[in-house]
Amino acid sequence: MFLMLVSPFRPFSAKGIYGVVSPRLKAAGIHCAHSGPHALRHACAARLVAQGLSLKEIGDHLGHRSTEATRIYTKVDLAGLREVAAFDLGELS
Repeated sequence: MFLMLVSPFRPFSAKGIYGVVSPRLKAAGIHCAHSGPHALRHACAARLVAQGLSLKEIGDHLGHRSTEATRIYTKVDLAGLREVAAFDLGELS
């Protein structure tokens, strides 16, 4: 939860968080399809996938209730997919 630093103290709205994150991503030269706070969740999940954490661990970190909600992040492990694609099957192929 994010709270305003000035009165009235209340939670940030989704639009308010977007207004903070989006300009900072653009100022940092980060270009992505969705330049809001959800991009940060995707980046975090991609890093956790790359570090080899399980879907359960990633889901727990992101606050997901089921691994089904976390499966979307499995498609971002490009290094892992390249490793599988380059695997030599030897005589089996």
